[in-house]
Amino acid sequence: MKNLAKWTVAVGTIVTAVAVSAKDFAIYDMMDYVGKPKDLTSNKISRAMLIYESELVKPDPTGKRKHGVLNLDKVIELARRSKREGYTVISTDIESWFGNKDGQLLSPEELRHDFELMFNIFKHENPDAVISNYGLPTESLSVIRHYRGEVPYQVSYDKWKEFNKRRNQSGAISDYANPVLYIVNPDVKTWEKDVSHTVQEIKNRNPKKKIIGYIWPQYYSAKNSGYFKQFIDPKVWRQMLEISYKYTDGVMIWSDKRDENDKIVRWEDPRVQAIMKETQAFIRAHEKDIKVEGVRKK
Repeated sequence: MKNLAKWTVAVGTIVTAVAVSAKDFAIYDMMDYVGKPKDLTSNKISRAMLIYESELVKPDPTGKRKHGVLNLDKVIELARRSKREGYTVISTDIESWFGNKDGQLLSPEELRHDFELMFNIFKHENPDAVISNYGLPTESLSVIRHYRGEVPYQVSYDKWKEFNKRRNQSGAISDYANPVLYIVNPDVKTWEKDVSHTVQEIKNRNPKKKIIGYIWPQYYSAKNSGYFKQFIDPKVWRQMLEISYKYTDGVMIWSDKRDENDKIVRWEDPRVQAIMKETQAFIRAHEKDIKVEGVRKK
């Protein structure tokens, strides 16, 4: 652990994985449908490395920090693996740090320290790494609106802005913004408003930072929404892609393995393939602007 000191210094010049062009829009594959091919780059869908919290965080040996601490040995191992396997774009998924756990709430400074340490380890072991974390630097406005219930939009918006304050410092040291843009119901018009506010919030603080948002081919997993994990209508999905293209620099298409009935979903499922058909139509419509990021050959 003698190298930890140099890993904790501030991140230097950010390495960009994607060259600047007229639009330069990338679609990254983060889907977990059973039987999905590992590499979709032939379909102009890029590869990125997604690393979940369970692989990065362990219980605090002292028992003092309820949110756990970085598993530094595992972080180093994963950083080296990202280099070995040729990944450049990396998204970590640590979510519990942002919430209240057994009465504890991590300060913005604590969050920044730990994210910076983790990011610097990756960038030391893999100098080509471009890294951020799921939900940096903003909470999901659509999800907050849903859980706030029947209140005016401005009320949810103000609460969202308040929640974002704890993430700002960590978002500032990430290589790209990685907001969560899941949709809760078919109201695409209001969802676009959420996306617009999210992008504006990010650009106000980090005007040069690329924005790559998470989207999901299924409605968000809110059990009281009436749309819990149902597959989005392909035409609505196409609208979401076009809106994402309008406001952001790319999307990460995420999924787990199950549908609204807790049934395993396979890649060849007609619902998945209908989504992919619209995704391919979107790619063809914007072919000149689609950037494909694979893994770098050794």
